[in-house]
Amino acid sequence: MSTARHTAPRADLHTHTALCKHASGAPEEYLAAAQKAGLAFWGVSDHFPAPAGYDAAFRMAPDDLPRYFGILDSLRDIADASSLTVLAAAEFDYVPGRMDEVFAELDPLRPKFDYLIGSVHYVGDFAFDDPDKVDEWPRYGVDAVWDGYLTNLENFVKLGGFNVMAHSDLPKKFGFRHSKPETVLRRMTDIYAYAAAKGICLELNTAGLRVTANEIYPAAELLRAAFRAGMRITLGSDAHKPEHIAFAFDEAAELARSVGWTAHTAFVRGEPVELPL
Repeated sequence: MSTARHTAPRADLHTHTALCKHASGAPEEYLAAAQKAGLAFWGVSDHFPAPAGYDAAFRMAPDDLPRYFGILDSLRDIADASSLTVLAAAEFDYVPGRMDEVFAELDPLRPKFDYLIGSVHYVGDFAFDDPDKVDEWPRYGVDAVWDGYLTNLENFVKLGGFNVMAHSDLPKKFGFRHSKPETVLRRMTDIYAYAAAKGICLELNTAGLRVTANEIYPAAELLRAAFRAGMRITLGSDAHKPEHIAFAFDEAAELARSVGWTAHTAFVRGEPVELPL
């Protein structure tokens, strides 16, 4: 998979820091990797710590937020003289019944962020993408997990409040596929239509190439549905190590062009910036 420097300006909008407790490497190492990859925009988008107590082992603690913003300020200062723009972002989850709590914590901080990423990592109490929970998939039922995921994602998109829909077929991570792929396509087509109407971008997330699924999120047939729905796209490596920055972006760009896109999107202070693929 290519991580080589590319001549066209690109943006990696989905990356993490060690504050999330499941990433490694110093912020300056990620910055150096972004510069080496020739990125025009690098978005730091760690897991937002809300609602209280939710998934606490895999996201920032509330007390870490001042440090997080301090890291972002420091990175911007270091990158100031270069051609790389450091973007401030956060990834937050849909938590049924608790989104009022999430937005109560997140909304006052929106002016600090260039964009926000929306994700679904749980169905009920099941963290379906957690490597330590793989053996629990049969107990929850593969189709039931997929169906619950699609319901949560649809409800999240209808609620809105974010700019980028992350890894939209994430349940395939460990190779578990719905027994009726046509159901996934039909429901996701509706979700993409809702998202396009709200101006939400679809993320091409290359982390799927680093796991059992061995496939970019989302799959090609879903990408075609999103293109028909009129969605714009972003590129995201979901980097949890410096060497993941801009991972397989040439492959992602080629896939996007094969579907019909000619550009991808970054966000600066909430405003979209279109970049060639």
